[in-house]
Amino acid sequence: MVIVDQVMDTSGYTWRATYDEDGRVLTEVPVIVDRAIVDGYVYPAYVDDDGYLIVELDD
Repeated sequence: MVIVDQVMDTSGYTWRATYDEDGRVLTEVPVIVDRAIVDGYVYPAYVDDDGYLIVELDD
C-alpha cells in the first residue's frame, strides 16, 4: 500500500489526500487528479472510474 500525502490537480494545486472507508480518494472539492506526492516525490497519478487513486510509481 502506498501512503499518499497529497494529490495535485492539473493546474498544479495540491490537495490533502484523504480516503473513505472503502479506500476511495477524497478531496475538499472535486478536482482532476494529475499527480500524487509520496514521501516528497511527485508521481503521475489519476483516479480511476471507481474512485480509486492510481499512482504510477514506475515513472
